Amino acid sequence: RCNAMEIISEYDLVINGSDNFPTRYLVNDACHLLDKPLVDGSIFMFEGQVTVYDGTGPCYRCLYPDPPPPGEVPSCAEAGVMGVLPGIVGSMQALEAIKLLVGFGEPLSGRLLMIDTGDMTVRTLRVDAALDCPLCGGRPTVTELIDYEEFCGLPSLADHPEAVPEPA
Repeated sequence: RCNAMEIISEYDLVINGSDNFPTRYLVNDACHLLDKPLVDGSIFMFEGQVTVYDGTGPCYRCLYPDPPPPGEVPSCAEAGVMGVLPGIVGSMQALEAIKLLVGFGEPLSGRLLMIDTGDMTVRTLRVDAALDCPLCGGRPTVTELIDYEEFCGLPSLADHPEAVPEPA
């Protein structure tokens, strides 16, 4: 959190594929506050999602206003992921980034592309911005980065330095 704004400010857009909720909220908030397009992708078991948050449509908080309670959603390490899914979602994210950078096609802003490799279906859902979104709504209350571990109900690493792994 300390250097997210500094890092993200250097780039034209951000591609996020992080595997935890605190980081997903952090990257979303930083990109929105810096007016940087965010190409977001996520995977879980046999399913993947791709969307673009670029200030013209909803943000991550519009889709997911509250994080799930700690432990409710198993990690990818616990639940597993179809081996080809990261490549599929990553390729779609790369395509969305190219579209944004060169100005061609119609980016997935305001739309959520969902892939299910279990039954080989792909759907695109329209997603609207939430008028009461605390980040991009009419009266934003999130105007700076916050403690995302606390927001997600997780113990902060700053409060538990023993949880920080030693460098290899």
